[in-house]
Amino acid sequence: MNNFNQAVGVQANTDLGLKSFMLGTYRYMAMAMAVTGIVAYMFANYLEANPQVLRMLFGNIFMTLGAFAVIMIGFGTVGRKLATMSYGAMLTFLFAMAAFLGVLAAPSVLFTSPLVLAKIFFMTVAVFAGLSLFGYTTKFNLWSIAKFAIPAFIGIVFLGILGMAIPALQFTGPLEIGMLLVMLVLLAVIISWETQALKQIYYGSSNDAAMLEKLSVYGAASLLLSFYNLFQILLSLFGRE
Repeated sequence: MNNFNQAVGVQANTDLGLKSFMLGTYRYMAMAMAVTGIVAYMFANYLEANPQVLRMLFGNIFMTLGAFAVIMIGFGTVGRKLATMSYGAMLTFLFAMAAFLGVLAAPSVLFTSPLVLAKIFFMTVAVFAGLSLFGYTTKFNLWSIAKFAIPAFIGIVFLGILGMAIPALQFTGPLEIGMLLVMLVLLAVIISWETQALKQIYYGSSNDAAMLEKLSVYGAASLLLSFYNLFQILLSLFGRE
């Protein structure tokens, strides 16, 4: 009987710890999302007043490839050095990435009406929440699918960038809609897996509070990037006025 009570107590503590870890991750994500929104709004106003900067930074394949590389290298480098990085360095990475995504989002803010932006934002929140809930509750090992979805998604993004220089690779008309839908499905798998992975990360590091805090921040950055991608895809699909 004592062993049973002890097991129940351990399970209850684990569940409370997991809940705290997940809520903390989403809090970090929400704070970073606010930074992204503020930077996007401010930079959109700057671009409106300086159209030459808009032409130089956006629609330029080299700048776009550079932005793609910054994101890939940033997440890869921080992921490898996570164990040795300080909590402060992790927060710096999170909010720097949030500000960078805000810069990338500025043209969407500039060329889309506030009403449409609000509609797509709340649509993104609803879809993201549903996918995260699925990833949190499902017993199916989502990595078995995500390990194919992640490189496929990155590959399509890369092809889209190359299409800026090679017209034959451009997604136009029905093909563009089809590719956006494929990207939406792939991203749905990725978001669900990311949430499931956060649970597994917690169980693997629950005895190291400092490491858990850094993992929570890194998880928030990863989720923020997925949210940004989801927003952009939904904006492309449903943002036409």
